[in-house]
Amino acid sequence: MLRQDDYVRGKLVEMGWRWGTRYVGGHLAGQMVMCAIANRVRAGHGSYLQVIDNLPKYMAETEMPPLEHGSIWQAEFVKLLHAVEGIHDGTAPDMSKGAFYWADLAHIERPWFKSLVAATNDEGLRVHPMVANIGSLSFFR
Repeated sequence: MLRQDDYVRGKLVEMGWRWGTRYVGGHLAGQMVMCAIANRVRAGHGSYLQVIDNLPKYMAETEMPPLEHGSIWQAEFVKLLHAVEGIHDGTAPDMSKGAFYWADLAHIERPWFKSLVAATNDEGLRVHPMVANIGSLSFFR
């Protein structure tokens, strides 16, 4: 029998795989995306499945990266499988440093996301500062 938590972890790996194969950084980029999703859940944005279902509404690009599978034994994929449990239950270090959003700065396709990234408060500080990056992929709190 497949347990609910196993299904959720599988969907989390799927999201990490989608972005990890699109951007430089491979499994590390995927793990950082998985951490950002977990941060949204812990901040009360919804359950894991709700947050994953809503990703297209809150991403910088207009389309989700394609889901293309290689070998299930591919090293990058296996590394995501090893990391997912700790990310899901909160025992793994947060590689995204508390991020809620991510984007390749050269591929921000939605104007509202550009505004979000550039938004400043009354003191001139960024409302959503960049807190981590890997290759061209940047993460914002």
